[in-house]
Amino acid sequence: MQKLYCYVDETGQDIATEFFVVVAVVNDKDQNLLRIKLRQIEATAKIGQRKWHKADIKKRKHFLKLVIKENIGGGEIYYGHYLKPLPYFLPMLDVLEKAIRDKAEEKYRAIVYVDGIDKKKAAELTNALRLRGIKLEFVRSARDESEPLIRLADRWAGCIRASFLNKSEEKEIFEKAQEKRYLRSI
Repeated sequence: MQKLYCYVDETGQDIATEFFVVVAVVNDKDQNLLRIKLRQIEATAKIGQRKWHKADIKKRKHFLKLVIKENIGGGEIYYGHYLKPLPYFLPMLDVLEKAIRDKAEEKYRAIVYVDGIDKKKAAELTNALRLRGIKLEFVRSARDESEPLIRLADRWAGCIRASFLNKSEEKEIFEKAQEKRYLRSI
């Protein structure tokens, strides 16, 4: 049976933007090997464990160029772009459902980790995904401070958001990632 691991983050809950971006990293590979590779790239780029908005633009750009070059998560990073107003829960549900369906084989189980989700929202998301026919073990909270795959989702969410806000450096990286089919739009 295929075991899918999903790491989700979003950006856009603040009132300053008119849209949400949700990113899900969905794969069935060796999670520890992915974490080791991501930590190595974080060290090379000197970005450490910083979130997107707390890191220097040069370090953010260097990190994303390295993950594209090394193809870490290539083709397994799904994103959705949604206009507000709507609750952030709905875009997250939509991206997760579509990403899991795209990646899943006939027999699978998914485990979902969402940045900073509380227990009540995790239970609601679990129930909503199961109602949509997703075979799910559980939804749990994971923090970007301790999970490199959540940080990867966070950094792509930040880059994609900035790209949609027409920031040239992020737009360049986003377009390169799309050109290489590294990212998958929902």
